[in-house]
Amino acid sequence: MKKLYKGIVEGNIIKLQEDVDIPKGTEALVSLYPFKKGEEKEIQKRELEFLEKGFDMGRLLYAKREELYDR
Repeated sequence: MKKLYKGIVEGNIIKLQEDVDIPKGTEALVSLYPFKKGEEKEIQKRELEFLEKGFDMGRLLYAKREELYDR
């Protein structure tokens, strides 16, 4: 599941400004990006583009499925 949540940091507590649709007790990885009001739409767009693009895992080893069997 990919979703960005907006919240406010108060000490070691992050108060989310919307309901979270995941079960209680679920472990999550949290990245903090401090921003000024008005910047959240640009940050959200950039983060979603990054998540959809994925990671470069190196070069393409096989152009076609049949090349796997030529080894």
